[in-house]
Amino acid sequence: MPVSRRHFLVTSAVCAWGGLTLSDAVSEETTGRNGQLLLHTWERDQRNPIFVPRSEFDAQGAHSPFVVLHEFQWWMFYAGIGKDGVQRICLATASPETPTEWERHGPILELGGKDAFDERSATYPCVYRIGDKWHLYYSGRSHRDGKQYFSNYWGIGLAQSDDLLHWKKHSLEPVLQGDGVETYPDCRALVGLGNIVDLPQSDGRTLYRIYYTLLPGLKDPDYQANGTWHVVEHKVCMAAHSYDGITWTDRQIVLERRRDVTTEDIGVVGLNVWKSRNGYRGVYTGLGTKFNTYALAEAASRDGLTWDRGSGSDNVSLTLQPASWDSGMIGYPCVLREKDQIRLFYNGAGGGATGVGMAVAGLVD
Repeated sequence: MPVSRRHFLVTSAVCAWGGLTLSDAVSEETTGRNGQLLLHTWERDQRNPIFVPRSEFDAQGAHSPFVVLHEFQWWMFYAGIGKDGVQRICLATASPETPTEWERHGPILELGGKDAFDERSATYPCVYRIGDKWHLYYSGRSHRDGKQYFSNYWGIGLAQSDDLLHWKKHSLEPVLQGDGVETYPDCRALVGLGNIVDLPQSDGRTLYRIYYTLLPGLKDPDYQANGTWHVVEHKVCMAAHSYDGITWTDRQIVLERRRDVTTEDIGVVGLNVWKSRNGYRGVYTGLGTKFNTYALAEAASRDGLTWDRGSGSDNVSLTLQPASWDSGMIGYPCVLREKDQIRLFYNGAGGGATGVGMAVAGLVD
C-alpha cells in the first residue's frame, strides 16, 4: 500500500453449520471451559527485527514476508520497497540457526509493461509447490481506476520456478481477480496476503485452496475528516480452489469483518491457515478502532471455510509492544508449521519500514 497509508496505520452472532452451532462444531479441545477459543501464547524473538531493510532494493522497507523451509534453509520472499519507493518481489535466504544473517538475492521478477496489472509494483508474495514446479503468487498494482479505494490492485499474478531462485512469469495476465463474489458483485480489487493448503481427493488428485484478501472498500478522499475509515478500508478474507494452481474457482468469503468488535470493525486481512489435529487453525490481522491499526487474531475450523473466532475481541493474541520496533502494528503474518510449534513472521511499525520480526508458540491442538 502507499507509504502515506502505512504512516496513517502507525499513528457474537452464532452461525449454524451442519445442524450444529459453530461453537459445537469446533472440538472442545480447541476451546476453554468458558467456551472461548484457546489461543497460542506467542513469544517474540529477542533479536527482533530479524531482518532489517538496508539495500537499494529494500531501503524503505521489507514488506509482507512469506517464508518457505527448503533444503534446511529459510527462503523469504518479500516486497522490497526500494529507494525509488517501488515495491518489487525480492528474495533472501538464511539458516534457521542464524536467523539474523540473511543473504539478499534482490528482486526476482520484472514489473509489467504499460497497462499491465503489475506495471507499478509487485507485492504480497505466496509460494507453494504444485506439481513439479514452485508457484509464486503476487499482487500487482497498476494505474487502473474504479469504484474501490484500492482499484489499482486488481490482479494476482503467477510465476513459476524449478529451484526457488530463478522465476518466469506464467502469463502477463493475472490468474486470479476480484470478481465473481456474490456479496460484492461490483468489486474488482484484491490482494494476496494469505497462503495455500492442499486437500487430497479420493480420486488421487490434489485440490489446492488459496486464501487471499478482497478489498471492497469504496472511495472517500476525505475519509479521515469524515470518519469513514470503515468504508475505504473494508477488507474480507477469501478462499478459492484449483487443481492446477492456474485456474481458480469457487471463490467464497471465509471471514468477514465484525462491525461490533472493535479489534476488527474496519476489516480482516491475511488469513494464514495450517492443518491441526482437529481440523484447521488460522491467524489473521484484524484492523479496528480499538488499536487504530492491525493486531494478530486467531480462529479455528473443522473444514477451513467456516471459522470460529470466539466472542468479542477475545481472539486477539498478539498486539502492539510499546517503544519497540513493532509498536505501530502487527501485520502481514506468515506462519510455518513446525513439529511441535508454530513460527510466525510479521511486519511491525510502518508496514515493513522497520523490517521483519518473528515469534513462536506451542501448538494448542
